[in-house]
Amino acid sequence: MKIDLSSFSIVVLAKTHNPSILNPDFLKLNGIVEQNLTPYDVLCTPPVSHVFYRESLSVIAEFERLQFIDEDRVRIPYDSPIPYIAIRYVDTEKNVKYTASGINFVGHYVFPTKELATYFISNTFIKDGPWGAFKGERPEVGIKFAYNLNDVLCSITVEPAETTPRTIVPEGGQGQYADCCGDELQPHQPVILVKANYHLTSKESDTKRIKLFIAKWYNYFEEFHNFLESVFPEESS
Repeated sequence: MKIDLSSFSIVVLAKTHNPSILNPDFLKLNGIVEQNLTPYDVLCTPPVSHVFYRESLSVIAEFERLQFIDEDRVRIPYDSPIPYIAIRYVDTEKNVKYTASGINFVGHYVFPTKELATYFISNTFIKDGPWGAFKGERPEVGIKFAYNLNDVLCSITVEPAETTPRTIVPEGGQGQYADCCGDELQPHQPVILVKANYHLTSKESDTKRIKLFIAKWYNYFEEFHNFLESVFPEESS
């Protein structure tokens, strides 16, 4: 069973980013993004700014948070420029007091029915017992795993969801992952949504540590991918 990875993002936290500097010219002139990228949606204000590119890349800046997002499902994660964009941005803004960083992967597995998706999670992770049904109804089960890997916190979540034409919606929740599903998925297609977050808290202004963490994105994805392969084996597809 092959994961359909829909989003690869990097977040950099700081005490005070300056969102008002973020615009396409700033990113291009400082060599943060490639010259051939085409911006189509730009917002530049003191509290929040963003630049969305037609190439499925986006950069979003708030006072305490920078987000670098790639939603090109063919390119991510191995050919994504996101890690290099994030590192170049941090290098450009060296005087910012960076405090933490996160690396995020979001994907899904398609299932024929919602019931089969829910049953797969329950059967894989939940021991048989009276909690397996309440008044004849099986529960909708979501699982979160949290690991402390030396100085990096890792959380992995597995939950049933469904697609709408351009969104994945967790059961009982609101859509959060716009433009990530592609046109081949049918509306309301049942899926199991999987997410991984790797989080590093750094000493104030330890830019080198933040950049080294981002540069190790490949290792973290391989760990996540190995986890998924053990849960969603080939023969279960």
